Amino acid sequence: MRSFNPLDDYLFSQCMASEGMENQLKSFINAVILEDNDSIKSINIIANKMIAGEIKGKKACILDLRSESHDGRHFIIEVQNQNQNYFKRRSLLYLAKEFSNSAKEGKLEELKPHILINILSYKFCKDDVYHQKFNILGNTDNCLYSKYLTIYNINIIAFRKIKKDLNDPLHRWMIFFDIESSDKLIKKVIKMDEDIKSADARFNELLSDEEAYHDYQMRQLAIMEFEGELSYREEKGKIEGEIKGEIKGEIKGKKEGIKEGEIKGKKEEKMEIAINMLKKGLDLNLISEITNLPISKLQTLNSK
Repeated sequence: MRSFNPLDDYLFSQCMASEGMENQLKSFINAVILEDNDSIKSINIIANKMIAGEIKGKKACILDLRSESHDGRHFIIEVQNQNQNYFKRRSLLYLAKEFSNSAKEGKLEELKPHILINILSYKFCKDDVYHQKFNILGNTDNCLYSKYLTIYNINIIAFRKIKKDLNDPLHRWMIFFDIESSDKLIKKVIKMDEDIKSADARFNELLSDEEAYHDYQMRQLAIMEFEGELSYREEKGKIEGEIKGEIKGEIKGKKEGIKEGEIKGKKEEKMEIAINMLKKGLDLNLISEITNLPISKLQTLNSK
């Protein structure tokens, strides 16, 4: 098992969508869309950045990785390591916004096909399906309404349960990305696939850089601390709510108590987490990204 997670937002963005890694990104995308027999010949990276988002379901930020193929198709990749409330809705909203933005000055003829690829590390729908494709289809005749909006879900958890086929390029990429893959299996796919070999070299290059590795470790530390305290606060809120509800002796009161306890716990959690992170000397920008608190608020807390 690896000592690092290739699907960490920071590592993935730096190693799969940085300058000079276009061939590796193209190879992965082609592996995902292989069954469509419509591979891409070249790709241009449009955006590669991490943007702060609301902390729901232990997701601290959103990976914004967008690229355009030689034939005008737009590909969006998101890595989702934990289940997130409203993930499906957010994916649809993100895809729809990017699709809408592709029509310059409202010219419908300039709308481009948009494909969203979600790499998931949690159960989604059927837990034995590792490769899913979603389109807008008719309920009565299964007619494809449009090929301009497509979502692929690539599920690491489901992939672990199936027999691996090293001749399948998607299997090779998923083995490479899975933190639980054995060293023996990883070495096999690296030897078989030149693009994966190049991606592995880029990971090693990045992690050998002292500053980059420090950033990765600090991010992992902050996320782990946040997740631990968030879980504690959520559990504490539930317990307080249950006790309050039981005292009232009514089902309605119990439900209201649980809700009130959860709300109270969540209001306190971000502030306490931020204070603990400040005590550890973590960077203000990193704390702001993890807790979603503004820099000005963190500076006020830090001065007390």
